Amino acid sequence: MDLAIHDIWKPSYWYCDACNRVLLHGEYRFNCTVCDNYDYCKTCVETIDPPHPHKMVPEFAYGHEETRECAKVDMATAVRAAIAMYFDRRCMGTRDVDKENPSIYLDSYSWQTFHTIGGRSKKFGHGLRSLIEPRGYLCICAKNRPEWMITDFACMFQNIISVPIYTLFNDREIAYAINNTNVSVVVCDKQMLPRFIDLHVQCPLLQHIVCMDPISDITPSMINNRLSLHYMGDIEQAGSIKQYDYVSIEPDECLTIISTSGSSGFPKSAMVSESAFRAGFPRWCLPSSIERVTLCYRPLAWAADRDAIITTFLCGGRTGFSTQEPSRLMEELALVRPTHFGAPPSIWNKIYAEFKTSLALVTAQCSPDAIQDEEKRLLEQFSKLIPNRCKSIAIGSAMVSPIVFDFMKRCFTHCSVNESYGITESGGVSYNNIIDSSVQYRLESVPEMGYTIEDKPFSRGELLVKTHQLFSGYMNNPEETRAAFTEDGFFRTGDIVELRTAQYDIRVVDRKKSFFKLSQGQFVSPESLQNIYIQSPFVEQIYIHGDLLSDQVSAVVVPNQKYAQAFALEHQLTNFDMNNPDEKFVDAVLEDLRLIGEKESLRKHEIPSRIIIDFEPFTPQNGLLTSSMKHCRHKLAAHYADRLKLPSNIQQRLKNMIETVTGKSISIDNSEDNVFLNIGGDSLAAVRLSEMIENDLGISLSLNILFDPQMNLERLTTCIQDPSQFPQLTVSQLLNDSQLDLNIKVDQHKHTVGFPSMVFITGTTGFVGAFLLAELLATYPSKCKFVCLVRCESSENPLDRIRENMLFYQIWKDEYEQQIIPLQGDLEKNHFGLDDESYQSFTHQIDIIFHCGAIVNFILPYSQLYGSNVCGTREIIRFATFNPSSCIPVHYISTISVLPSDINQEISIDEISPEQLIGGYAQSKWVAEKLIAKAINCGLSVDIYRLGWICPNTRTGACNQHDIYTLLLAGMMKNNCYPESLSRSHLNGLPVDFMAKS
Repeated sequence: MDLAIHDIWKPSYWYCDACNRVLLHGEYRFNCTVCDNYDYCKTCVETIDPPHPHKMVPEFAYGHEETRECAKVDMATAVRAAIAMYFDRRCMGTRDVDKENPSIYLDSYSWQTFHTIGGRSKKFGHGLRSLIEPRGYLCICAKNRPEWMITDFACMFQNIISVPIYTLFNDREIAYAINNTNVSVVVCDKQMLPRFIDLHVQCPLLQHIVCMDPISDITPSMINNRLSLHYMGDIEQAGSIKQYDYVSIEPDECLTIISTSGSSGFPKSAMVSESAFRAGFPRWCLPSSIERVTLCYRPLAWAADRDAIITTFLCGGRTGFSTQEPSRLMEELALVRPTHFGAPPSIWNKIYAEFKTSLALVTAQCSPDAIQDEEKRLLEQFSKLIPNRCKSIAIGSAMVSPIVFDFMKRCFTHCSVNESYGITESGGVSYNNIIDSSVQYRLESVPEMGYTIEDKPFSRGELLVKTHQLFSGYMNNPEETRAAFTEDGFFRTGDIVELRTAQYDIRVVDRKKSFFKLSQGQFVSPESLQNIYIQSPFVEQIYIHGDLLSDQVSAVVVPNQKYAQAFALEHQLTNFDMNNPDEKFVDAVLEDLRLIGEKESLRKHEIPSRIIIDFEPFTPQNGLLTSSMKHCRHKLAAHYADRLKLPSNIQQRLKNMIETVTGKSISIDNSEDNVFLNIGGDSLAAVRLSEMIENDLGISLSLNILFDPQMNLERLTTCIQDPSQFPQLTVSQLLNDSQLDLNIKVDQHKHTVGFPSMVFITGTTGFVGAFLLAELLATYPSKCKFVCLVRCESSENPLDRIRENMLFYQIWKDEYEQQIIPLQGDLEKNHFGLDDESYQSFTHQIDIIFHCGAIVNFILPYSQLYGSNVCGTREIIRFATFNPSSCIPVHYISTISVLPSDINQEISIDEISPEQLIGGYAQSKWVAEKLIAKAINCGLSVDIYRLGWICPNTRTGACNQHDIYTLLLAGMMKNNCYPESLSRSHLNGLPVDFMAKS
């Protein structure tokens, strides 16, 4: 500790809580580690009897500082102003070690002042000028320590571009980062020095290595004439003798290059300009009585703790450096006692895992009331992990489980619990889900993942941003740079967010780059599943895996050892082998994950079908976690590749399903003979096959896929594995079809006096059409003829089909034969498939048209109904207007299916959106009625009848044998029972004979 009491006596911001004396600037204050903001002066701590009951640690009091005016607004000027303004305050500290045995850490820290840190930074900057020119590239690669930041500040002072590199990069990644950024000088610690000496032969531009520690143990044989080694202390000494002017930097010039993960396996080098870097520090050197203390434990090569230290530095606070040994993090948190503590979800998950395990063990045999008491006691105990002086904790770098977040709020009640969201390339974006007001943003749909900006109740999609901290691009990587930005300069974050109703309110719900696809084509977000399964007391860490050969996800579970040992003891699993866990333990973990999945309403494919147990934790050291404590997914997949392999044959399984529902054997090799429709695939078989695919493969399959005339086994397999191959019906398609060119002209209509002489009617081989024809035959005089369009084979007599249908409904009379003109034709075909002479002859003879011909099927997709229901209606319109001077009036039979379910009154088809239509039948009839409305607007006379459920004949009981309600009633009578819910239902319908008369 090098702080001397300043010779100018002035009051500090603190007073003694025992004698109430205001402490002087630079005077010791003894701060209580338990009581909130409670201090003694040195005299009171030595004399008060009895002494204060809690531990008190010596710290320095400081007072008001004079504000420094900055002539230039840049990072170097801000750092120098802080050095001058806070020169006698503690600035950076490291943990003390035993002098006799340096491997033993003491429970104390030694501190350097702003004056010392500033002086060393300036001298080191001057000394570096003998090794590197301004705008050169310098690599910093060391564990967290004051010398790391001294080097960073020195680069700012001399306009040297800093290139931080992560110490856990492998040699290949380090060499790539150095060569990609043209680094000529490396500043490292003694642990990294041998690696850089070995690597320098792969880095032709590397000329100097500066070691932060003495290098007496390095022999000349380890280097060659091209490489020079230096000790940092010597460079500082040289800088105190030969000094250079500070070198200014332009706002848009690159200040630092930060490595980020790359899709090619190599790190990407994100270039950050001076103005973008400076934008992260809006408050400079402003007097404040608020104490700021930071614990630096995350690698400084990444942005989080580097930014935290600079923020603390610029407001006169102090930073204690962790030893970066994970097992010591909690004790160093207690020693430094930061005022703010931010951590990635992995840290909070670890704390939560310990809590839930402890709770599960102590409450195994407890009553509900006792469990509640134990939980309260444990929450209080765990709350002490965060020092009392810490008033704010934050989660950053990745999504946190809502369960863990709720635990944090319940446990650490003395802190505010916050969520921060930012990205290396764009800086901070939101805090507590509220986007910073300076950030421009928008969402972009990611339909392959099921996220669109039209989603209800909230828009969802990939977040695109523009920020003041936005990076300039990836160095020497134009392809990745282009991929990262939109044409108008927005950065693609890769995060899926949900935009809430309040302005700037977002929730990160998924990660675009981490999702994967299973064999059934469904996309899976592993991070969200990992955040759900972390609540299992068995789970310390979990990795969710899946691929195109898997039907369901798999999981790698790192168990909580304490809970695993307790389980082994309870179930008498003697000689419990962590390298080969007992099957009972594996099954128990799998069952617990299954129960959690069901409780959270996960889909079948999102619940692990098998697990791998591995007691070795994921860490940055073994490469299974990144330095920011996120899952390194590609390394996890590679590490467990052999154990995760699961052979599967989707095509064979689909073949078995199709053979089951159709009762036919099919060949995989003969694609022509295994088309679903050609081997007996009807609507019932399609429904059964769809259900089997969903139950077995976990994917909901639209029936229109199966009714594609070209849908064979090979194509179905491809579609199941890649849903993008599914033919999709969009609202835009319905709108386009509703605007089909009718190419008609209406001048005037036929004038009929009394009854018509010839009627054109469709649909007479159906239920409604048959009764309508019977009613017209009974109503119109016997001399009136009825042209009935019937689709049938050329060998069939169309009149026979009409007669058989009406006989079935008990409405046929032999005299009808004299009035009916059966006409073989097809609604879907141009001119109904008639020759031109016959077609034109009928257009002149027909006085009125009744069009009720349609395929009424609530299973078939729109594509299968388009021909008869849409094209057929268009042909009727063209037939009615073939002679513009004598157009034929039309009676068009529509359906209430075109109405949304919440509409109970007649409205124009133009007021109905196709978005709410359910099923292909409703969609096809909506398009058809839109064409009718278009014809009406052209002047054609059309009456529209929207039918609902048509009930049996009131006299004979004749009914539509294929109607769903007929089938339901028949089933009830056959089984002598009925669905209980039906007793509370109301079926609204009209008898068919009443409908026909209307």
